[in-house]
Amino acid sequence: MIIKLMRHGLSGANTGEQDTKDTPDHRISLVPKGIKQANAAGLKLGADYLLEAMVFLSPYKRTRQTMVEAFVGAGLISSADEKLPVRTYEDPRLREVEHGYEGQAGMDAQKPLRDKIGYFWYQMERGESPVQAYDRISGFLESFMRQMERKKKDKALIVSHGLTIRIFVMRFFHLTVEQFDMLRNPHNCDVITIGPKADMKNPQFTSGRWGVTGLRLVTDSSNSHK
Repeated sequence: MIIKLMRHGLSGANTGEQDTKDTPDHRISLVPKGIKQANAAGLKLGADYLLEAMVFLSPYKRTRQTMVEAFVGAGLISSADEKLPVRTYEDPRLREVEHGYEGQAGMDAQKPLRDKIGYFWYQMERGESPVQAYDRISGFLESFMRQMERKKKDKALIVSHGLTIRIFVMRFFHLTVEQFDMLRNPHNCDVITIGPKADMKNPQFTSGRWGVTGLRLVTDSSNSHK
């Protein structure tokens, strides 16, 4: 099996044009550069992979746009208005980790306490902690593996969010909290690959027969979440 994890393209929240205090997080959209990133990622993934893969995604607007624009980039549809040639599966468990409703200013105000408690453990006000998101990603992974087996598929694409992807990797490879703190957020439309470690050159983490490549890592954990 090969699993491709892709972060959404550049969004209005990433550029500062939209703030979750004013626009609900699930309605944040891609900016033009994010659309181009998704097109390029689709071209790199290739039409064959997209047609053969089971496609799962967060139901947030920016991840749905990214998935569709990847199909445009791969030449499988000519515009985002066309019907996709494959079935896709939206799963709320793949949503972004919830940061509350006070926008960037609220997150910035909580940073000193978050640093004191620990990034993985701290629960944002009216939001959640990565450890809480870990529980829902664990549930998704179990049903995902069953569905892949039931459908007899050996390729998957999961379009989600940076922190959610890091938690997925943590859960899949049984990483420690200290190893999680080594993971930097993927760039927009970065693709992380999980597959047989025997087929990989220098996998970054391994577990059993699995390996992973494409992660951004740091040795200084104080910078790991930027």
